[in-house]
Amino acid sequence: MKFKPTYNKKDVEVLTDECLYKGFFEYRKLTLRHKKFSGEWSEPMSREMMVRSDVVCVLLFDPVADKILLIEQFRPAVLKSESPWLLELVAGMVEEGESDEEVARRESLEEAGVSVNRLEYMFKFTPSPGGLVEHIRMYAAEFDSSLVDTSKIHGLDSENEDIKLHLISSDDAIALLKNDVENASTIMGIQWFALNKNDLLARWCV
Repeated sequence: MKFKPTYNKKDVEVLTDECLYKGFFEYRKLTLRHKKFSGEWSEPMSREMMVRSDVVCVLLFDPVADKILLIEQFRPAVLKSESPWLLELVAGMVEEGESDEEVARRESLEEAGVSVNRLEYMFKFTPSPGGLVEHIRMYAAEFDSSLVDTSKIHGLDSENEDIKLHLISSDDAIALLKNDVENASTIMGIQWFALNKNDLLARWCV
């Protein structure tokens, strides 16, 4: 089944678009109106939006060893959690002029020290469409886990990255879904993998 929305972007009218702040993130204030399900137009409304670059996430999978490589790093936005060190997929923002594949290969090398072989698109999503302008595109990537040294710390000092590697079996990765994994892209990436592992193996292990 493929969902078809009732309307499209032509059914939204942006009346004003104002930049409130521009730094690492950008904040904009939109005044807009949109078509309602009744066919009428809504009254003008104001919405503040946080804008950031699109992101590519990479689920690193070794189909021969049946292992997945995850990364652990500090995240200040979850200081209220028991621990602000999260288990995540490799990920990075798309810079101007970059392709998703270039981002996936660059970030896999920077954050995990691995070279990616085959790369396969999984899906895309918007993490918080009510107030965050960001698209996250998910990929599965083939790598050789025998070349991974989990004792090494990875990441760029210039970006304050301090990344620890966790190489685990795919079954153990799927079992993480029963626990409190607090990173949305990690949860969704592993869920996709659990549903599509056999098809992925059929394509990669020919």
